[in-house]
Amino acid sequence: MRNINLEAAIWYLFTSPEFFEKAALDTDSTLRWFENLAVSRNVSNFGRNNQIYDTFKSLGNNLRRGSALARLGDYQLIFDTARSFTGSARGMLEQPLHSWMTEKEHHEFEWVRISRATAYTNLIKISLHNALWGAESYFSQDLTCQNRRNDDNGFPGSKIVDWYNDEANYYKNPFFPPLPDPAIEYVVDKSISCHTGNEVPWTGVWYPGTGLQNHSLTFAIKGMRMQPVYKVIKTTEELRTETRMFPPPETVAIATTWNPVIPAPPKTHVPIELWSKAASNAQKKAYGSQPTPVQLADTIESEMSCSVLDRPMVILYGDGYRNVSSDLLQSAPPRDKAA
Repeated sequence: MRNINLEAAIWYLFTSPEFFEKAALDTDSTLRWFENLAVSRNVSNFGRNNQIYDTFKSLGNNLRRGSALARLGDYQLIFDTARSFTGSARGMLEQPLHSWMTEKEHHEFEWVRISRATAYTNLIKISLHNALWGAESYFSQDLTCQNRRNDDNGFPGSKIVDWYNDEANYYKNPFFPPLPDPAIEYVVDKSISCHTGNEVPWTGVWYPGTGLQNHSLTFAIKGMRMQPVYKVIKTTEELRTETRMFPPPETVAIATTWNPVIPAPPKTHVPIELWSKAASNAQKKAYGSQPTPVQLADTIESEMSCSVLDRPMVILYGDGYRNVSSDLLQSAPPRDKAA
């Protein structure tokens, strides 16, 4: 059974400014490592070592700038920065580094330092791709885009959990941020909806109207056009051949209506409508773009003095969702129907 709370937490992690800043810290670490090693061997000006240094310096700076812009709701720079690193990494490894690095140092540079930077930038790129380009590909009349309109360039199905487990466990990165502990429970806010192609009203994680069987959650950005949902029709295992061991799943794009995914209200003493209104206010007033789930939950609590509105919500449950159970509402104060 899908662990929807885990999936939502990972989506929020990979798309958070804090995650971008951790990537910048890791880049700084590699920059210092490379600089100290090159200076100690007196090879700073050898080959393209200066260019390698400048590449890491630029990457760190742009990750920070992208993080700052993401806090204001603009994710284009962080996406472009992440997308461009693969080519930069390939160029670095084509240099004659073996001529002045030991085998151990070269292994660390390629399989630890560059691999870790590649992991960060891949996770950022994949997490943001559909938010920025999904609708463009889906509605484009360009033949090239039409041929790719069904491709899910995000995390098909529940693949985001596999990616998180692989990267977090493999690299043991001191900068790789952990998931919230204790885990956060999430709800679907049914009072806010956005159909594929419409302008997104809220930056954060969204739940598709199709449900999650063979589908996935997604990240969407306020002001962009809402993307389609992608249904997995053939898995990697079904498409695997002797010459292609890890093909991407085959997907088809479907227009649907999406709803936001936000931290769940406390189990007692909180009217569900008040919590949902507070969530909306916290999003708008405290951050303007996307807070982390912990920040959002904290700010919601500080917003609990706002007025009560009719905003039905549902709890994520298994492969679908259900109405909020009456035990969450039994302690809520009576509502004034005339208000």
